[in-house]
Amino acid sequence: MKIACLALAGSMAFLGAGLAPAAAQTKDPALDKLAADWAAAFAKGDAKALAGFYTENAVRVSDGGKAVGRAAIEKEFVSNFAGPWKGTKITINLGSTQQVSADIAVNEGTYEVTGALTPDGKAAPPLKGSYLNTIVKKGGAWALASNAALPPPPPPTK
Repeated sequence: MKIACLALAGSMAFLGAGLAPAAAQTKDPALDKLAADWAAAFAKGDAKALAGFYTENAVRVSDGGKAVGRAAIEKEFVSNFAGPWKGTKITINLGSTQQVSADIAVNEGTYEVTGALTPDGKAAPPLKGSYLNTIVKKGGAWALASNAALPPPPPPTK
C-alpha cells in the first residue's frame, strides 16, 4: 500500500541541526502555532485549510510525488483525504529550527500518521517519517514555501 507522506506538511518542523550552535537557533512561538494549526487541519481532513498554510508557489514533495503551487497541494490533500488518509490523525514532533533570516526559517522533525486503512480495509501500521520545511514570513505571518515528507529508509538487505 502506498500512502503519501506528509508534512507536516506538514506537510512542519525545522532543520538547523548542525547549521549553527544551539544558542543561535531561535524559537519563535508563531512557528509552533503553525505546526499545531497544520496538524489540527489535518485531523479535520480540511484540504483547503492545509493548502492555506503554503505560499502560492510552494513545493511539496512526498513519496506520492511533487506538488507545485497551493492549488496542486490542495488537490493532493483532497485526493488523499478521500482515499488512504480518510479518518487519519497525525502527530508532529518538532525538531530543530534554524532562523536563516528575519523572514526565512528551516525546520525539521518527525511525523506519525495513524488510522489509515489498507486497500482491503484492514488497519495499516502507523506511517512514520521525517520532514523538512522552508518557512517564509509574508505579511507578518509564517507560511510553508517548501515541504519534504520523507518515509524512513528501508531496512538493509542481507
